[in-house]
Amino acid sequence: MSDKIKIAIVGCGGMASYHLKQYGEIKKKGIVDFEIVAVCDVVEERMKNFSKTIEEFQGTKPIEVPDSRKLLEIKDLDAVDIATDHRTHHILSIPFLKKGIHTLVEKPLAITMRAAHNMIEAAEDGKAILAVAENYRRSLNNRSIGWTIQNGHIGKLQMIFLGGVGGAPNWGRDAVIAGTPWRHEKLSAGAGPVLDNGVHDTDLFRYFAGDVSEAIGITRTFEGERYLRDERGTILRSVKNSVEDAGFAILNHENGCITLWAPAYWAGHGEGSSFGKWLYGNKGVIKEDNIVLDTGFRMNIASFFLLNASQQEREKYFPHGLYDSVAIELYDFLTAVRDKKKPETDAIEGYKAMAISYSVIESSYLKKPVNVKDVEDLKIENYQKEINEKLDIK
Repeated sequence: MSDKIKIAIVGCGGMASYHLKQYGEIKKKGIVDFEIVAVCDVVEERMKNFSKTIEEFQGTKPIEVPDSRKLLEIKDLDAVDIATDHRTHHILSIPFLKKGIHTLVEKPLAITMRAAHNMIEAAEDGKAILAVAENYRRSLNNRSIGWTIQNGHIGKLQMIFLGGVGGAPNWGRDAVIAGTPWRHEKLSAGAGPVLDNGVHDTDLFRYFAGDVSEAIGITRTFEGERYLRDERGTILRSVKNSVEDAGFAILNHENGCITLWAPAYWAGHGEGSSFGKWLYGNKGVIKEDNIVLDTGFRMNIASFFLLNASQQEREKYFPHGLYDSVAIELYDFLTAVRDKKKPETDAIEGYKAMAISYSVIESSYLKKPVNVKDVEDLKIENYQKEINEKLDIK
């Protein structure tokens, strides 16, 4: 690999546009040398718009490739950034990984645990880095919470509470979530909010409290039909909903902490509601944006971190003054490729977050508690069996 990292973007949709903006910011700062040499999308207009934007901020125009297999022919391609629907993560990534091309994949890592396992094996075979684009843990609020817990400021962590109900026109009721019908199709998405939004939460639970040993879960599909509407409310398309709208879970962490989690993010009528993040230790609580101790001390959690963390710690969490969580995840991946090091949210981190989500879903399916390690080891795949069989995931 030359000093300049050559990277391709696969998928030019909604989440990829966030990536693109932050690639531009990183390029502006000049903190890591990279070039986006290719873009790939089945929708030509989106691909051309991406290509134009990239040329504006880096001065060179990437090639436009509608078929990802053609990217494998690019000489000295170092890395790919894949931001497509869940169903295609393993299909797209495995050929790159086997060829030794480092790969960043949007969350969740894959559509099922077995598909994710196959991706990890391909990365090992090709000696390639495989990372998951997990940005939530990198926000100022969540970095501050993690630092505060790790430094014992609220004592031994005992309980975590987090949940929410959508309710709003586009994040609840009977709406197609985020205008993406595939999210409601089991064979395209795998599952609903317990997996989709949920892996953000489960990654945070591990970040704050370590591994989860057991999950007790109930999931529900409240809306069997979802509708895509225009700005006037006229129905443009209806979609049969084959995934859950909501989940409710109790998670038992290996360190004794208990998490009460209610990712009902795609359910609800009238208006949305939320609770948490509330993290209770034996000396105090981090409640949303504040730390409150038994002594009566109270402060904004981000201010508490910025006042008390060392310069070295602030630089570690927010390198070169980057505070956008997506920018930090991309910088972490690019420098992992450059320096041949392990990225913070590598495939194992993504796999373990997925396993918690699927343990909740499998628990509901089986109507009993589930050992998370059994899901990680592919011993429990009852809900996922249909997906694996129909998509020929072996």
